[in-house]
Amino acid sequence: MRSFFPKKVFFFLLWFFLFVCSPVYAAGTPSILSYQGRLTNASGDLLDSSSGTTYHFKFSIWDTSDTSITSSVHRLWPTTPTSYVISVRQGVFNANIGDTAGGYPDTLDYNFNTNKDIYLQVEVSSDNASFETLSPRQRISSAPFAQISGAVSGTGQSSFGTTTPLGASVVSIEATSTQTTGLSIRGILGQLANLFQIQDSTGANLFVIDNQGKVGVGTSTATRKLNVLDANSAPQLRLSQSGSIYGEVYVDSAGDVRLSSTGGNIRQNDENLWVCSGGSCGVTDPVDKGNAVVETAVIFGNKFKLKQIDASTTIMYDTTGSEILEFDEGQ
Repeated sequence: MRSFFPKKVFFFLLWFFLFVCSPVYAAGTPSILSYQGRLTNASGDLLDSSSGTTYHFKFSIWDTSDTSITSSVHRLWPTTPTSYVISVRQGVFNANIGDTAGGYPDTLDYNFNTNKDIYLQVEVSSDNASFETLSPRQRISSAPFAQISGAVSGTGQSSFGTTTPLGASVVSIEATSTQTTGLSIRGILGQLANLFQIQDSTGANLFVIDNQGKVGVGTSTATRKLNVLDANSAPQLRLSQSGSIYGEVYVDSAGDVRLSSTGGNIRQNDENLWVCSGGSCGVTDPVDKGNAVVETAVIFGNKFKLKQIDASTTIMYDTTGSEILEFDEGQ
């Protein structure tokens, strides 16, 4: 067989052609490397005529440029390269590596985010049996690393600020110094859509930050700075000291607020408790703390009632509503 070696190899990565040369939009970034090269014989003459001759090629990605290192542990992609037929005209050949829709046999599924020093190996054969490796392997320059942007809309793990994804996270963001912010989201002037949202598999919003900074949990239409919605018969909010020590807030279907705690007490420390039918109980703040200020009446569990009836009189009633005790400031 004739001897092959690259007299001059042009290694182009054409910005990962997206049908037409495309800017790097995350969506639709194809896994294709466009490669062009020239084949010459030992004398430097271009191989074959203008009519074209079929040659068989194998392409693979390695972590070293030295072709004398042939151990498969250094081959990064694919596990076993498949030969690919290319017509060579006047020594020139073109290959869209990874273009399976165009007939290329191997999917280019290598994660370019894992290694910055990688090299393309080209093997050529005229009979698809005996292959010669062109030397040295060609370094893959920075342009193909735009492939990383394809993971943003793909199924691979994407990472920012680190080359090591965090666990099983599809997207990982890590601050690069003590002075950097891991993630910032800024709305545009006149923002109408939500600034941030998390949805379940049906598209229902689980967590939302709207264009006014209102946070909705379980609702996409937050009406307060924090709006928690859960229509189930269970507390909507839990504040915990530990897994078994906590207090809960529950708003029931009637709109009543219920408080509960595993400790059995609802405490106010150094404050007054005000129970008023309107905006205030019409009482000046007590000088001391720890008071219960009630506007209408205190009703006990046995239905006895202690009620103020005017500015100077408070009466206790029994279970039938009869007066049994009167406290009168004037007597």
